[in-house]
Amino acid sequence: MTIRTKALFTTLLLTGTLGMTHPAQAEEEGFLGGEISANIAMMNDYRFRGVTLNDEGFALQGGFDWSHDSGFYVGTWASNISDFNGSTVETDFYGGYGGEVNGIGYDVGVMLYHYPGGTGTDYVELYGSTGIDLGFVSATIGANYAFSNDNLGNEDNIYIYTAGSVAVPETPVTVNLHLGFEDGAFGDKKWDWIIGASVSYQGLDFGLSYIDTNVAGDGSDATAVFSVGASF
Repeated sequence: MTIRTKALFTTLLLTGTLGMTHPAQAEEEGFLGGEISANIAMMNDYRFRGVTLNDEGFALQGGFDWSHDSGFYVGTWASNISDFNGSTVETDFYGGYGGEVNGIGYDVGVMLYHYPGGTGTDYVELYGSTGIDLGFVSATIGANYAFSNDNLGNEDNIYIYTAGSVAVPETPVTVNLHLGFEDGAFGDKKWDWIIGASVSYQGLDFGLSYIDTNVAGDGSDATAVFSVGASF
């Protein structure tokens, strides 16, 4: 049960899985002893931890992952964003290790947030999570931590969250829930939450989510996000 937290919001919008674990993994088996998968998604707003990163506009996102049977993985993911110190693209690079012990999944890793063309924008986060997947219901808790540096205004940042999904009996619908707390460079005791539903149909994943925070402002107020995506 690998849980890669950067695309948590994207995945909650799309499917009942958690983090960046995608439902149709592994198109090329045996590449360097592992498997390659890809994902793509479109949505009417890119909300990261409850806050829009593209001025509440259309977002196109996608990524690639390589995972090994041992539990090690690396990947990259990108999305268009509104102007951020000269950059209009977010590109993430991550690597980590995930596994399972007695039915309890765990995942630890490091992620670089890179903004091509931006000035004073890049930073690194460590992440870790643990969870359980019973098939019809799954739940996880996790945290991300960014060290203090010049690009973060010499502040660190901590994000703690819990998330879960429940498959509605005798329907193709999955209900997704998320609650997060952030404090530091990106939030001052900020809370965010998601209540959504998702369904897969003919190879596509459709999602509709209500997203809100306790922060006032147009970019962090309540909104509905519709998304469609696929994994390969």
